[in-house]
Amino acid sequence: MFSSSRLTLRSVGQEDLPIFHQWWGDPEIMALQTDGDIRLRHEPTNVMMFDHWFRDGGSDVGFSIELTATGQLIGFTNVWGAQLKNRSAELGIMLDRAFWDNGYGTEAMHLVVRYVFAELNFHRLQLTVRDYNQRAQRVYSKVGFQVAGRLRQINFRNGRWHDDIVMDLLQDEYLAAHGAYPASSTMP
Repeated sequence: MFSSSRLTLRSVGQEDLPIFHQWWGDPEIMALQTDGDIRLRHEPTNVMMFDHWFRDGGSDVGFSIELTATGQLIGFTNVWGAQLKNRSAELGIMLDRAFWDNGYGTEAMHLVVRYVFAELNFHRLQLTVRDYNQRAQRVYSKVGFQVAGRLRQINFRNGRWHDDIVMDLLQDEYLAAHGAYPASSTMP
């Protein structure tokens, strides 16, 4: 568990999975999170998917995001597809829609990026964002991610083709700009 003044990232508990299922069932969130069909799956199917994503072991790691003051669960973040030889991985985040536009996404991204670079000693992080998700693109840019490329017309949504934007961030870039351990965060 580690935290900032407003957020705590902690291990994912079984009690979190049904809440993740509720968020995943929101068509607006689904359109931002998956390039597959928007399907409202039964809860056991989604709970098994999330359980697989956040199971201890292997090279993937995920965290529940909660408000430090109240302990309220507001989202999750995960790092997956780690290539240990190349010290690189992919990163994702999802927040409950009720907590958008309050700076929580940026704050949570800083916490997990700092963890991956300063604690796990990874060299590179990558993420993919839809071209129509301007909010997420602003968050990722604030954290330091840069556009690395585009996957053209890869996602069909609302009768149109959309690009996916690949963004990446290097360890030395992030640590030079933000440092490893700011005074406002706590690490184990």
